[in-house]
Amino acid sequence: MMKRLVILFTIVLAVSCAGCGPAKQAKENIKPQPQPHSHSLPSPPSPPMVNDTEMQPAENMRRPLPKPFMPTELIIPAIKVKASVEPVGVLEDGQMDVPKHTDIVGVLHPGVLAGEPGNIVMDGHVDSYTGPAIFFNLKKLKPGDSIIVRDHAKQKLTYIVEAVESYPTSEAPVERVFGDTTEHRLNLVTCSGKYSRKKKEHEQRLIVFAKLDGDDELDQ
Repeated sequence: MMKRLVILFTIVLAVSCAGCGPAKQAKENIKPQPQPHSHSLPSPPSPPMVNDTEMQPAENMRRPLPKPFMPTELIIPAIKVKASVEPVGVLEDGQMDVPKHTDIVGVLHPGVLAGEPGNIVMDGHVDSYTGPAIFFNLKKLKPGDSIIVRDHAKQKLTYIVEAVESYPTSEAPVERVFGDTTEHRLNLVTCSGKYSRKKKEHEQRLIVFAKLDGDDELDQ
């Protein structure tokens, strides 16, 4: 499914900006301690059995995969974003659709769910004819910032920003954004650069690349 979507997005980065306007694991070696030898004293009781899991150092413990869910809310504390998330599809021209409202975030559906390996792709408007929109301050994010996704049942996952990059629309890394991966990733996309009144779109795409917090510790 995802490979087919990537093919659809080879001409342009699949985000429609129509309507946007000017406005590493340590191993612990456990060595047995020498016991005193005596014929006059009874042997000490045997120590309790310890299973392998209890003997593993904390850094070797692997947490289970979260239950996959469809995000319904996006929270980005660093830029004070708290927005509803709705599913969006693909337009006839191969672009990823965007929400009708500028204060809503879209998530590509059908696509990757939160908690599944792969790239979750979300998009949102940067501005509107009346001013800033939900992703206006996305460019201010820095590596290390957190992005939280939740659903109606209050399940949540936290992703950590790795990079914030801007590309001319025709040069955007489509495979990196939409392609298959065994990692748990979240990519946020919006418009950037100058707005062309003639083309009715911005000339660039801003992409935030994030990875699930503790992804390397997941039990896969």
